[in-house]
Amino acid sequence: MKGWRRAARGWLPFALLAALLAGALLYLYQDARDYDASSYAGNVALLRQIKELDATWELDVMKSRMGMNQNYDALVATQRELEALPQQVRLPPLRSGDASTEALAAGVAALRRELAGKAAMIELFKSHNAVLRNSLAYLPAATGDIVELGASGAGRGGLRQAGVAANKVLLATLVHNENASDETLFDMELALAVLSAGTRGLPPQLAQRLELLGVHARTVLREQRAVRDLLAAIVAAPVEQHLDRIGDLLSARQQSDTVQMQRHRLYLLLLSAALAALLLYAALRLVRSHAIIQRVNQQLRQANEGLEAAVRERTGELLRANGQLHTEIAERKQLEGRLVQSEKLASVGQLAAGVAHEINNPLAFLAANSAMLERYLERMFDMLAAYEEAELAMAGSADVAARLKEKRERLELAYLREDIPAMLDESREGMGRVSKIVLALKEFASSAAQQRWELADLNGCVDAALHSVAADVDKAAVVDKHYGAPPPVECMPAQLNQVVVNLLLNASQAMGTQRGRITLRTGTVGGQAWLEVADDGCGMAAEVLPRIFDPFFTTRDIGQGTGLGLALTYGIVQQHQGRIDVQSEPGKGSTFRVSLPLRRSGEI
Repeated sequence: MKGWRRAARGWLPFALLAALLAGALLYLYQDARDYDASSYAGNVALLRQIKELDATWELDVMKSRMGMNQNYDALVATQRELEALPQQVRLPPLRSGDASTEALAAGVAALRRELAGKAAMIELFKSHNAVLRNSLAYLPAATGDIVELGASGAGRGGLRQAGVAANKVLLATLVHNENASDETLFDMELALAVLSAGTRGLPPQLAQRLELLGVHARTVLREQRAVRDLLAAIVAAPVEQHLDRIGDLLSARQQSDTVQMQRHRLYLLLLSAALAALLLYAALRLVRSHAIIQRVNQQLRQANEGLEAAVRERTGELLRANGQLHTEIAERKQLEGRLVQSEKLASVGQLAAGVAHEINNPLAFLAANSAMLERYLERMFDMLAAYEEAELAMAGSADVAARLKEKRERLELAYLREDIPAMLDESREGMGRVSKIVLALKEFASSAAQQRWELADLNGCVDAALHSVAADVDKAAVVDKHYGAPPPVECMPAQLNQVVVNLLLNASQAMGTQRGRITLRTGTVGGQAWLEVADDGCGMAAEVLPRIFDPFFTTRDIGQGTGLGLALTYGIVQQHQGRIDVQSEPGKGSTFRVSLPLRRSGEI
């Protein structure tokens, strides 16, 4: 700790001196950042562009005055550029004791005001010049009409004089418009006076046209004077003087910045040299300290390498143990899942066997009693037929015959003879349905008890199952076969046949009123054999799929299914260490795929 404090006190003066030099360098750097040579060059280029645009603006005004421009689009475009360019002038930063920036800002503001005033004068020029050009365009046409009217009045001197006076007014107006002077002004005033005096005694239509001609000639005189004054004011606008003043201010500021920049460079050079010397001295001390640190680091590195080797070895052991633990956990979870499913199926099988046994005994009684009742009823119906024949023979005893007839109608013997056999048929059908349920329960309960394993041809098992239910399947669908060439599979053939039978019956029952199509496929992939039963029937909704393998669950109407076919199928596939997958979409059909290992493992 004491050595560290001594080292810190030894380095403190150097640190303070270095901080002082770095602060001075930073200050000079920040002050030098205000100098921007590109800003000066950009401002000079902007001023030159403004001066060129101003000259172009005045030239376009003169072209518009002379009628060389048919419209004022050029004036408008130039005005927009002149309004935008002064706003792009970049003023240098304001410094204490330096009034150049304020003077530049004032100069730019004056330039903007002068350009705005010039734009206003040009707007007035456009207005007056438009009126002037309209009147000048009207005069030749009006004079021609007057001359034609005068020529049509042959023999009348006044009409011809009116045409002559109109031509003189037109000539004097055009001459004065092209080269205005006191002499041309006098000639124009004289021509107008003669024109006004000549209107007396003329037809009203001609007199009115002469007066309108005089109005337009005076309009030309008035607007020509206004346009001439505006042109003089536009040309005299001191835009160029403002631009020259701004350029002089920018040049003076540029020279001042250059001198200050050179001074800063000198200061920066001296401070950099002092800081370099300080850093060199510090580097020499660091070299000595570095040698000591290297020795200590070498010792630490050797100790660290030993620790890292021990850590790597221990980490490898932990990773291996962790991998083994994960493998054991995965195997245990898989075994637990199989055990849980086996326990579920065993419990359901036990329950199914008990239910089948309990139902089968009373069912046998009902079947025997039903057969005996049917024979008894046949005898009773024979006796009733004999009574009816005796009733016909007693026709002579009207009283006895009437009582027998009334008794027969009241007991509805005719209806009973028709209804009782129908009731017996329905009871027989119900008992047959219960018998099928009992048979299915027995098959489901006994599927786990059959433990005879052997190698069997998967395609042969599928064909055998198809043959056993061909009568039911052919009524509902056409069967397409697409068999592969899977090797023999170790299985219980009878149970595997039951799986295919259940899937085929399930597919045929999914068909609608029209005959559908069932496709059978087999093959091998990844060391497993598979079989697939696909149909284009009604399909199943997504919320139904998780429950289709539950015992007693069925999507068919009540009385048309036991709900044990797919549950039995699932149990057999699990017993064979395989898996069954289903894909279904309402209206498009279902596909059941059973995958089986070629050889079963030791654990089942």
